[in-house]
Amino acid sequence: MLQDIRIRQRDLLIELARILTQELDLNVLLWQILRIAMDLMHGEAGFIALYNSGEKWDVQATLGITDVMTRYIETYLQKFSEEVDSSNESALAEVDLLIKRIIEMPEFVFEDGVGLPLIERGNVLGIIVIFRTYRAGFSINDRMMLKIFADQAAIAVHNAYLYGENIREKNKVNAILDSVSDGIMVLNTAHHIERVNPTMLKMLLSDEESVIGKHHDEVMILKEIASGMELSDGEAGGWPFSRESRLSVEGNLAFGALAEQPLPVSISYSPVMDDHNVLMNIIALVRDISKFRIADDLKNMFISTVSHELKTPVALIKGYASTMQLEDANWDKSVVQESFTVIEEEADRLTGLINSLLDASQLYAGALVLNRSDIRLADLAEKVSARMQTQTSKHQIECQVPKSLPLVYGDADRIEQVLSNLISNAIKYSPGGKILITGEVQDDFVKISVSDEGNGLQEDELKHVFERFYRAKKTANSAKGVGLGLYLSYGIIAGHGGTMRAENRSDRSGAIFSFTLPLNPDSHPAKLKFRDISDLSKKR
Repeated sequence: MLQDIRIRQRDLLIELARILTQELDLNVLLWQILRIAMDLMHGEAGFIALYNSGEKWDVQATLGITDVMTRYIETYLQKFSEEVDSSNESALAEVDLLIKRIIEMPEFVFEDGVGLPLIERGNVLGIIVIFRTYRAGFSINDRMMLKIFADQAAIAVHNAYLYGENIREKNKVNAILDSVSDGIMVLNTAHHIERVNPTMLKMLLSDEESVIGKHHDEVMILKEIASGMELSDGEAGGWPFSRESRLSVEGNLAFGALAEQPLPVSISYSPVMDDHNVLMNIIALVRDISKFRIADDLKNMFISTVSHELKTPVALIKGYASTMQLEDANWDKSVVQESFTVIEEEADRLTGLINSLLDASQLYAGALVLNRSDIRLADLAEKVSARMQTQTSKHQIECQVPKSLPLVYGDADRIEQVLSNLISNAIKYSPGGKILITGEVQDDFVKISVSDEGNGLQEDELKHVFERFYRAKKTANSAKGVGLGLYLSYGIIAGHGGTMRAENRSDRSGAIFSFTLPLNPDSHPAKLKFRDISDLSKKR
């Protein structure tokens, strides 16, 4: 019989050893340890409580223990949290005292109990407590077996802790990588890709199966390198020199679907080294710089356009002024008058360009001024239409803004500037025909529209027409301007609490630009920051 018990004990220890190597899920592991402990000590109820670094005990697994009893056990355990130390004798004494207190409770039906502290490398991880309905002592062999079991169980719990912490850290790192707005690629020392975040896959227009495991050079195909050094060239020069080494390159990414239209990117490589400065991984941070390229293109186009627009009136003014000063010339009065007219027109054009640049700067800085008063939009539209008609003989400008439109509260000069810009654009970008100005009330807004009979707008142009310095490529060379008129108009309307929209006509070719102004400005605050110097006491 004694031999059978020892064989059974040996088998249980072997089973525990198997669990140690196979089970790393803490919850499942604790249930297995509790089951084996009850079988090993012929128990009929029991629990496992773990002690964490926050000096708190948690009952993690129970068998034959009611919820009420579990709460009592946890409450009692808190009383001796501070006394827990690395001494086996101290831990056992506390566990024995707990068992004695529990057994003395009237509602508890068990007669005896035994507790095993889980101690790993001198640190108390928790306790296993098993209860029995009879009293019986433990032999030297039993105590030795229990000590071996407790040590093995402590190792298993410690490993499960480490595994759980590793999983939590991995999940944390994954969450950080997944939330980064730039592309991230993790390479091993052989330059094979081990990990990519969703942003990187989105940049590559690909999926994980097509990227993971591939060599870096198969995926990060760069064309037209603008600056920096590629990874292979950097390593040929000795990179990385230390854990702080950085390597950067900027070019056009042409992997897979990007081959036809490469994506401008900047890549920064950082080494991951161990404590002995041995390279373990390489992290590639990939940033989409297409917007910066577009901004640079716009800036260059703006500089070129402004230079051209400034150069033309200055050259004309200088040319006519120099010609008029020739001492040996006897100019006819009509020629003199025509020369002065050209000089005046070009000076006005130059002044308008400078004013637009100043307004754009103020709008961007939120310092554009609004001087509000009551406006009759019908009268303002008629005045602007009549003035703009003198600038074209190919177009018929019609104003059909009803006199019955209610007054709006805004800056009359700025609204006139908006309307002038819209009509001027209709003249520039339509070969002829009718330019129609209409007005109506929509809910608590007044809407003014300007339509033409030109070629309309391309789909991609509709997204950008109100951007600063934007000019359609097809008409950039044929029409004068620097791309500020619609940008300023949009800002002025937004400063009034209104909206602006561009669309194509549905009946025939041509574009419609419209804007709204609120009837009650207090209900529709400005969408852009403006300085308002109006007399608010005059507001209706």
